[in-house]
Amino acid sequence: MNPNAEALMDTLSPGWKFLLMAAVLVPVVYFGAQVLAAPYFPNYSILTTSASELGSNLSSRPGILNIGALLTGVLALLGSVGLAGSLPRLGAGKLAAGALALCLASAGVASFWAGWHPLPSPRHDPGALGIGMFVAPFAAVWVAWRMSAARRLRWVLSLNAVAFIALAAIMFGVGRIDLSACGGLMQKLIAVTSFSPSAVIAAIAIRGSGRPADAIR
Repeated sequence: MNPNAEALMDTLSPGWKFLLMAAVLVPVVYFGAQVLAAPYFPNYSILTTSASELGSNLSSRPGILNIGALLTGVLALLGSVGLAGSLPRLGAGKLAAGALALCLASAGVASFWAGWHPLPSPRHDPGALGIGMFVAPFAAVWVAWRMSAARRLRWVLSLNAVAFIALAAIMFGVGRIDLSACGGLMQKLIAVTSFSPSAVIAAIAIRGSGRPADAIR
């Protein structure tokens, strides 16, 4: 960790804090859009209905989900700039901060793509564009173990990464769980473990800016 950051966490300008707040809002908008769109989907089930279905032609108001996906993408891209520019100033290191920022940007591009090409479009799946979603939980752990401001949440984020591995394993068939009965829920849980860590790190950065390092450990 940078010795100067150890003594006093760098003060962030309002512009950087604005960009970090965009990262904080990513999961809020992502899941908020689903909550608002759910009443317009016939026979909606938290267990079986996926986010993409809420934005498909099966919904009477697909625009709610798709606009939410587009906004999520924009917020994620703004937030990625905030993470890349702010976290090194708070002791995270450029490599760790850059990795987390790229993950969030990747998730943002994937979300924007999915909202721009809603189901039943054959182009809906963003494919490799969203690879960062699967790396984000681990990049967040890397950042947390570099930032003294995130010390209290290091093990929480580490457990989140473990949960992500377990959920991904289930989605790939480990345990032979019937995904037809809970695939929608599994997708939501994976999204929680993927989107939330970047938001948590961004919130810590906003809170810790300009405070003595010892006061936020």
